Amino acid sequence: MAQKEQRLQYVNMEKETGLSIVYTPHEDGDVSLEAFSEGALIASVLFPSERVDEAHILYMEAIELLPSRVQVGQAPAEIRKAIETLFALFRGENVSAEEVAVANAPHVFSREFVPNPGKTIEIDVDGVVYQRLPVKTRTITLLDTDLTPLIEEYAAPHLVEGDMLFISEKALCIAQGRVVDMSDINPGWLARLFARNVSNDYGSESFKGFGHGTSLAMQLFIEEAGTIRVLFAAFVSALTRPLGIRGLFYTICGVRAKSIDCPMSFLILEYAHSAKLAPEDPSSAAREFRDRFGPETVILDANYRGAFSLGKSTDTISESFIGKLFRDNPLGQSDEMTPFCIVRKAEK
Repeated sequence: MAQKEQRLQYVNMEKETGLSIVYTPHEDGDVSLEAFSEGALIASVLFPSERVDEAHILYMEAIELLPSRVQVGQAPAEIRKAIETLFALFRGENVSAEEVAVANAPHVFSREFVPNPGKTIEIDVDGVVYQRLPVKTRTITLLDTDLTPLIEEYAAPHLVEGDMLFISEKALCIAQGRVVDMSDINPGWLARLFARNVSNDYGSESFKGFGHGTSLAMQLFIEEAGTIRVLFAAFVSALTRPLGIRGLFYTICGVRAKSIDCPMSFLILEYAHSAKLAPEDPSSAAREFRDRFGPETVILDANYRGAFSLGKSTDTISESFIGKLFRDNPLGQSDEMTPFCIVRKAEK
């Protein structure tokens, strides 16, 4: 991280929750995070200097969790339990699935189309209006080793001829077990060097996500793309960026490396201390889902920077079309619980 470390205290939601979060860097490079409830310490984690990226991640997750839980109407005692569980995950404690479930936010899944806050259903793509119909589901866990039953239950009842089915790559990764605990990632010097040069506006109001700007994410990125390829991409990028040519680093490294996320989720506790790898053979998965359910299928990676496919059942669905169709990321990036999206042309 490029920013100068400083003590931070988050008290924005103290009136509603009784909770505050304090981030304290120490002279030796270590960082401590503490959670207070009405002035009393309820949870803390000490991060050694080589794991400071985890401290940044925990701080951002904690200060996003508080307002999100207030928004869904959780009581202060329930929110406190969620913060305690979140800190325990970052301390490396063996938190059971049952404990996580108790600390989760309440979610109502209706098996219906549920537009996410601030997102529209209809969008114009090159003069044609399409409906984007997000399907809300329960939380997908590592026990869900096959997405087929979930698609059958939640999306299939709504499919009609001519639809397209878009599936979040995170959902497929979970089903494939492509999830890594942060404690199992050991960043090398190259990952630390490259991560410092990734701009994600951490610490500013423009911050929307860490991307590959942590040594944890960059280490997985390098492992996916390969060291030689990453070094070559960095060399080419350094030569072309002064000419106004951007994005070649990720183009050369490929979409699989680009799709790596760390953290996997800010607000879903099951994945708050996890990173996501790229899915295995997503095009084959897309074809299997098409053959089973009918519509052409795309495995989608979308965020605030844009959208692209990791795999699709047909090449007739272009990357340009996908980018325009999901340019505002209608499936959301947090705990919206809408991993499937049915797309159909709007009636004239």
